[in-house]
Amino acid sequence: MKAVAIGILGVLLVVIGACATVPTPVPVAGDTASLRQLTGEWGGDYKGQTRSGSIVFRLEAGADTAYGDVVMIPRQRRESRLPVQDPSTGLPTPRTVEVLTIAFVRATDGGLNGRLTPYRDPECDCVLDTRFQGHIRGDVIEGTYTSTPAAGGTTQNGTWKVTRKRT
Repeated sequence: MKAVAIGILGVLLVVIGACATVPTPVPVAGDTASLRQLTGEWGGDYKGQTRSGSIVFRLEAGADTAYGDVVMIPRQRRESRLPVQDPSTGLPTPRTVEVLTIAFVRATDGGLNGRLTPYRDPECDCVLDTRFQGHIRGDVIEGTYTSTPAAGGTTQNGTWKVTRKRT
C-alpha cells in the first residue's frame, strides 16, 4: 500500500512539475486577421484513443512567436514499457505524464493547423508524428489531431478544444 501511495505521489509531482514549467516558444505564421483571433491565453484539453491531456497556449498581439505545451497522459500504464527501476533511488520512476512541444502553428481564414515535435509514445514505444487542425470561433478553438508512427503502423486520431481565458 505504501509503494502505491509513493507511486501516486511521484505521478502527481511530475504533473505539477509539467504544469509549472515555462512553455516552449512556438513559431506562429498566418494572415493578420487569423493571428489577431489567436491573441490571448488559451487552455483546454484533448482526448484520443489511448491518451488524453491538457493544452496551454499564449500569443501576444503583434507577435510571431507564441508559448505553449501539451501534457500527455496515456490511458493505460503498461509496466512492460516502463524503464527498469533503480533500487538505489528508492522511488518508482513514473512514465505516465510527458510534456510535448508544439513545433509550429499556422493560422489562415479562421482556421489553424500545426504539428508537435515528434515524440516517443509510451503505448506503442514508437516515435509519433502528430499534426492538428482546428477552427477559431470567438473564444473557442476546436479541432482534431492525427498521430502517425514514423516507422509506419496504426494511425491514431483524437479531438481537442481550447478556450480563451478572460482577463
